[in-house]
Amino acid sequence: MKKYWWQDAIIYQVYLRSFQDTNQDGIGDINGVIQHLDYLKNLGVNTLWISPHYDSPMDDNGYDVRDFFKVSEDYGTIDDFKALLDEAHKKDMKVITDLVLNHTSDEHPWFQAAKDPNHPEHEHYHDYYIWQPPKFDKKGNRQHPTQWVSWFGGPVWEYNPPTKSYYLHIFSKKMPDLNWRNKAMRESLKQVIKWWIDLGVDGFRVDASNHLEKNWDFPDAKPGYEHFSSLPKHHDYLEELGKELFKPNNLLIIGEAGGATRKEAIQYAGFDSNEFNMLIQFEHCWADTDETNTLTPGKWAKGSIDLPKIKNSFAYWIDVFKGKGWNTIYWANHDQPRIVSHYGDDKKYHERSAKMLAFSLYLLPGTPIIYYGEEIGMTNVDYQNLGDFRDVEVFTEYDNFMSYGASHEVAMQALRDRSRDNARSPMQWNDTAYAGFSKVTPWINVNGNYQNINVKKQLNKEDSIYQTYRALLQLRKQENLPYADVNFYDLDHPQTFNYEVKGQKHNYLVLCNFKSTEIKMNKLPSLNEYTLFMANVDVNDVLSTTYSPFEARIYRKPIKA
Repeated sequence: MKKYWWQDAIIYQVYLRSFQDTNQDGIGDINGVIQHLDYLKNLGVNTLWISPHYDSPMDDNGYDVRDFFKVSEDYGTIDDFKALLDEAHKKDMKVITDLVLNHTSDEHPWFQAAKDPNHPEHEHYHDYYIWQPPKFDKKGNRQHPTQWVSWFGGPVWEYNPPTKSYYLHIFSKKMPDLNWRNKAMRESLKQVIKWWIDLGVDGFRVDASNHLEKNWDFPDAKPGYEHFSSLPKHHDYLEELGKELFKPNNLLIIGEAGGATRKEAIQYAGFDSNEFNMLIQFEHCWADTDETNTLTPGKWAKGSIDLPKIKNSFAYWIDVFKGKGWNTIYWANHDQPRIVSHYGDDKKYHERSAKMLAFSLYLLPGTPIIYYGEEIGMTNVDYQNLGDFRDVEVFTEYDNFMSYGASHEVAMQALRDRSRDNARSPMQWNDTAYAGFSKVTPWINVNGNYQNINVKKQLNKEDSIYQTYRALLQLRKQENLPYADVNFYDLDHPQTFNYEVKGQKHNYLVLCNFKSTEIKMNKLPSLNEYTLFMANVDVNDVLSTTYSPFEARIYRKPIKA
């Protein structure tokens, strides 16, 4: 089997706005990433994924691109970005960036021309976007073309009086969807992609990649997701980019596409695919929703954890790509709650559960993606006021919660539990003001626990969460674990997360109590052949099968020649 550079990648996702502010404007910047390259390399990272850095009005924190060829003034300049590429490459680190293909900002010059019949380039750019005439009820009142619902809540249609038509936006109304059936639009985006490749980026994470095609019959439905998500024709567009740009330049391409079938996953990211190299899917991400909650429904309804769902998802995707493609493993990203708050315990068992989550994931085969701050156990936000939040989605959903009958406090708790802002609070570098992220008030509040949870404190502590991550990532390299075979034990058990992987020199048995109650392990191989290699608590009896809350151990035995 041919080996690719990205199979040995250890990826760290940097949310640029929140990583490090070096010019003291309260916003993270490119120079802040450069400043911490040695920190990341010491952790074991060799590939950086940089969140959107393009010029943007920041309606959706950079996913609403105003100019694809310009770096946002919030983050620096093109020269700063070139310096990041140069410095990272000197340290044998790769850099991939977000690639936003589904939409632009409504402030992008293309859309400015598209929406204005008097613009000299209106005729050319109008068809870069998706437009529909209004419907009218019996009284002559204007109606939306369909009842489709945006991923951010509310209708997908926004009326544009100058053209007497609606434009489609499956996210924010300031993010109009592009018309991928328009060849000229596709060629314009290819010029964008080639420009960044020529600059030196090593790959892209393709945002919202499964939404590029829409059902142009525009049937009425609510919410209608099936009409703008994962339609077969979007593969044609991705393959076009792959054949012309991605493959010839040996790039790492990570696609974001939830809900893919086994067949479609290989179509996306099989070794013979012309689309992606890896696939990000979300089956394990919301395995704790309460379907009976009608006040803050959907992902906002925090419930008990369905651990078998999580484990079976990991096992399924490892099996899907075994010998046919390449798997990714990750707990969270910029759209998810902080993992220690989501699936662990961010209070009584904070350190122990954070380590348990690391044990349970980072010895699995594939390429890991670590989200900034995860390596020190950063938690969900502690905001008390609605105005502390920044995400555009928060305010739409808060109004929805009120309309469903939720109280202010119930709505606020849902936001603290589930909002995307949980993953976007400033990186906690030390215990000084603003957690060492900035010397001025940040764009979003620092979490109040920064004095106890920060990088400086954990760098100097031998058994910290950070040091645990560092040790696990080193072990992945030493034992060639990205390529390992794995055997899960008791996938349907509601409390244990147990598996064994075969490294180059040892077999590693990972045993985790995923929950907050004591448990006695069963259905395991005899421990007599193993030695205890790592644990997140002091273990007095290495053969004991009784595990305290969130206790996790890693045993190993030599592979016989």
